[in-house]
Amino acid sequence: MANPAYTSSSADKFVVRLPDGMRKAVEELAGQNFSSMNTEIIRAIEAHLKGQVRQKLLLDALQAQVVATKAPIREQAKQQADVDYIDGLKTGTR
Repeated sequence: MANPAYTSSSADKFVVRLPDGMRKAVEELAGQNFSSMNTEIIRAIEAHLKGQVRQKLLLDALQAQVVATKAPIREQAKQQADVDYIDGLKTGTR
């Protein structure tokens, strides 16, 4: 997180409106971790963004798995329909 190219005067700034009580919670967390409130807010944002990326990767993997498991079921159904059709021809029911 610490990057010597960025200083407090050169870093991007963004005003955030915190809900009641959140400033105090961030202040207490910063005190417990011997860090600044800014550092704790940046850590929280970074953790959230990383979580979003991880969540998308997991959802994409899950979707791929679902698609992969559905394909054999469709193929099995088609194969069974073919067998049923051939059986019907043999027995004269088709």
